[in-house]
Amino acid sequence: MRACLIPRLPCVLICVFCAFCLAACVLPVRPARGDPAESAPPPLRVAPALLGERVVEQRLVIRWPGGERGADAVLEIGKDRLRLVMLAFGIRLMSLEYDGEMFSEQRFVPHAPDGRRVLNDLLLIVTPLENLRRALPSGAHVTERRVDGKLRREIAGGEAVKTVIDYETESPWRGKVAFRHIPPDYELFLESHEL
Repeated sequence: MRACLIPRLPCVLICVFCAFCLAACVLPVRPARGDPAESAPPPLRVAPALLGERVVEQRLVIRWPGGERGADAVLEIGKDRLRLVMLAFGIRLMSLEYDGEMFSEQRFVPHAPDGRRVLNDLLLIVTPLENLRRALPSGAHVTERRVDGKLRREIAGGEAVKTVIDYETESPWRGKVAFRHIPPDYELFLESHEL
């Protein structure tokens, strides 16, 4: 007996719709036009070779006033190129590539995170201190110190601290990192495992 596929079509469409809704649930609300969070600065000039060749799995949680979302990422760093793919519920949200000068990104769903902001936040976290000092824009500076026995990195523009990064371990590639951007207010929590 031949099965009729037509009655199943609404179920398939509902399943596809639900998958897209779940993907939308993991992303932060896009800022309103004119909001400073909407336009990210150009990527920092950091050569991927300075980060060391590696493949890293990351679990991300992004918190902002009024919300929180999670995603997974796979980061691959080669001698001359950095690649990152971000996923949520198995759905590809965005991907980016960077060679230290040229940046490209693809967004696969509406409201995917801005790749330039993702890249800059990542570079602020993982770039060795002396290399980061050279890569920061004029007027910005970075310091590192110990707080309660753990490493803290602070990035300031002028006298005001703009970003605070706390590391669970000595390596940004293993363990947990808490990243707080002061204007605009959001926090990023990473848990990384090198493959």
